[in-house]
Amino acid sequence: MPTTAKTHFDDDINRAFALHGKAKALQVAGDASQLPEDIRGAAAALAVGAMDAYFCDKYVDCLTMALQSYSANTWVGPFPSSFRQQLLPAGEVLDASRPHRPRWGIRMAAKAVMEKDNMYSLSRIDDAFNGILPVGQKLWLGIVPQLAALGRRRFTKHLTADLAALNGRPLQDAQKAVVGSVKKRIGITVQFRHDWIHNCARPKGAIVNYTDGEAKAAMNEIKRLVDIFEAQI
Repeated sequence: MPTTAKTHFDDDINRAFALHGKAKALQVAGDASQLPEDIRGAAAALAVGAMDAYFCDKYVDCLTMALQSYSANTWVGPFPSSFRQQLLPAGEVLDASRPHRPRWGIRMAAKAVMEKDNMYSLSRIDDAFNGILPVGQKLWLGIVPQLAALGRRRFTKHLTADLAALNGRPLQDAQKAVVGSVKKRIGITVQFRHDWIHNCARPKGAIVNYTDGEAKAAMNEIKRLVDIFEAQI
């Protein structure tokens, strides 16, 4: 599996943390203006953008590798229905201008699919990737143990010890609660990014700012989710 998507994410999330650090330094130095708040907002928005770019690029990687494998008759087992139904631009697939890379058209077609799309909604992640994950490792329940092990109750609601004390239906409900909590927390950050960019942080007229701790927590949650996802995929 190509590593570029994760490399770019790591670079971009570090840029976001650098912005966050700059905002904190300005406030420590006594800057009471809106500037530190805006820089902090930019940091959170950049973290969300990094997450979206990562999931989009990873989907392109997975779709490309699956299609190339299938076209070369090396795919084992049933082809994922979500990939089978994916529409690709014929012009890119049939482009003969790359004779030294005859299967590169598949990647360019897969990339073109995502250029006008996004992965801001985590509800799309399981549909996009579950087709290539084995039974027992599907999203989202397949990464609940890793999420709970983060030790961040505010992020996941339940921790490893909580889950270990349960079985049967209560365990299933708790696992679903972990997934729901993570989606809700990330969703709040995504909405902040939307309001910050499209409404200049004025969803209801007044400027809404992140505190230093809120911004850092939101960015860390995005980083931890992507790290866990990368290991899973």
